[in-house]
Amino acid sequence: MKTTPKLLAATAAAALVLAVLLPPPGRVQAHGGEDHGGEAKASTGVALTDEVLLPKESQFLFEVRTQLAGYSTTYSRATLYGTVSAAAGGEGRVVVPQTGRIVSLSARVGQPVRAGQTLAVIEQTLDATQQIGLSTERANAQAELRAAQQDYARLQSIADIAARKDVVAAELRLRQARQNAAIYNGQARQRRVSITAPVSGTVDVFNLAVGQQVNQGEELLRVINPGKLRVEAQVFAQDLANVTPGTQFRVEGLQGQVGVPARLVVFSNVVNPVNQARQLVLELDDAAGSPYRAGQAVNVQVVGPAGGGRPQLVVPTSAITDLNGKPVVFVHTEPERFKIRYVQPGAVNGQQTVLAEGQVNENDRVVTQGTYQLKSIYLNQ
Repeated sequence: MKTTPKLLAATAAAALVLAVLLPPPGRVQAHGGEDHGGEAKASTGVALTDEVLLPKESQFLFEVRTQLAGYSTTYSRATLYGTVSAAAGGEGRVVVPQTGRIVSLSARVGQPVRAGQTLAVIEQTLDATQQIGLSTERANAQAELRAAQQDYARLQSIADIAARKDVVAAELRLRQARQNAAIYNGQARQRRVSITAPVSGTVDVFNLAVGQQVNQGEELLRVINPGKLRVEAQVFAQDLANVTPGTQFRVEGLQGQVGVPARLVVFSNVVNPVNQARQLVLELDDAAGSPYRAGQAVNVQVVGPAGGGRPQLVVPTSAITDLNGKPVVFVHTEPERFKIRYVQPGAVNGQQTVLAEGQVNENDRVVTQGTYQLKSIYLNQ
């Protein structure tokens, strides 16, 4: 049979179609005992990498924030527990000078007042015994005045034969009797006392009303100056060595209030016989703008002197988190890459933590906000 060119062309086209449609030959696997390779490994639930990849959009969504690690000579040496109280001139307590009734009340809660400004007027009230005593004294003064007037008039009528010393004595007696009578008459007519602000500041919360009866020695209200505050702390034996000349102090709230610097007023040399502690009194440098108020419990961070001490690597305290029971920080190494670095925290001053050991270097950009989201992503990888 003779092969024609058309038959050769058709055969070549069919071979080409089969070559394209059929899959390429693969390796032949052995099936002895149905062994298809190594044994399958169970998942440990722990990520096999030390980094987290997070796109820029997700970083913006999670509000990830970073800050540079660096060396500092100001670090916490010890933490003391203190109480905020009013400094000298920071609080004035208005006390009732005499039992009486409020007849005028010009003070309002939250009102700013000046020292010496009138806040209230109290009219003295007397019980039955006091009223009887006052009436008796007044009657006696009136009787003495009449007697002195009669004696003086008698001596004046016989002034030409009366002794000069007797006339002078009668005149002095009359003058004294008039003064006494005026005093008792004034007490009977006017028994009102004005109550003034002892210091400049703001009137604190009080519950008073016009016509209310008040007793002698009772506290009416308080005037508070929030710009004059101090902190009292107890320093025990184990912390005495940390309080040295040049030591700096920082006051921090227990509810996360911003820390403010404080100045040492006195470090008492007297030891409390009850707890064997010495009293430390500080004044807030910027009390007017601070969030602290009298009676509030705070932490007092004892820090090293500025410019002194050995520099130590510190990171923001908010950057340290816990991963599988170990303290770590997330370091932002590339625009969308975060590395895990294990650390050993040291001294803490509330806002900064010293790194005693670890894999963090100076100027590493550590994550201070969004660590929870990064940790969750890492554990679910």
